[in-house]
Amino acid sequence: MSGDPTASPDPADGPAGDAPEAAAPDRAGERARVLLAGIAAAGLAALAASRGWTSTAETGHAGITATTAQSGTDLASWALPCALAGGAAFLAMLATGNRARRVLGVVAALAGLAAALGGVLHLASGPWPIALAAAGLILAGAGAWTTARAGAWPAADRYETAPAGDGAITEDPVSLWNALDSGRDPSSPTITASVQEKGPRR
Repeated sequence: MSGDPTASPDPADGPAGDAPEAAAPDRAGERARVLLAGIAAAGLAALAASRGWTSTAETGHAGITATTAQSGTDLASWALPCALAGGAAFLAMLATGNRARRVLGVVAALAGLAAALGGVLHLASGPWPIALAAAGLILAGAGAWTTARAGAWPAADRYETAPAGDGAITEDPVSLWNALDSGRDPSSPTITASVQEKGPRR
């Protein structure tokens, strides 16, 4: 009998069935936090690499004292470009799909490690190398996290979020424009199949 009181409840009913919907905002929040952390770390690393790290005062024969300052770009010339590359990778992630984010995450991780190395090699030079090392490690960690977790994040690309299973779009200009406006990819296989069924125009 369908009304058997001993029947176990359907796991899809009730709060358990809402788990995928509840997890989606969590994954979106994770994505936002990781991307913001990567961008912020890259900015701090670039700032630390461009600041003055050491200064040396030298007195000449005429009694004139001259101060020579060295910045991070002088002592670790690769640190600033690496920080900028890591920041550019995370900025690009804001407009790319999850597959591209995985690749960009590797780039950001390597750039962060290289920037952190520049700070580690000159830790005794003051607070800015320490800040560079810390920011570089955060940048590397955010990049590695992105590579590992991007596959579980909700897609941000316009065409990735287009609903699957829609009917084929005709090649009519009005239909193509409506598809673009609604977020559907006019180059999708459904459109191509529709055009092929009608055959080439002569």
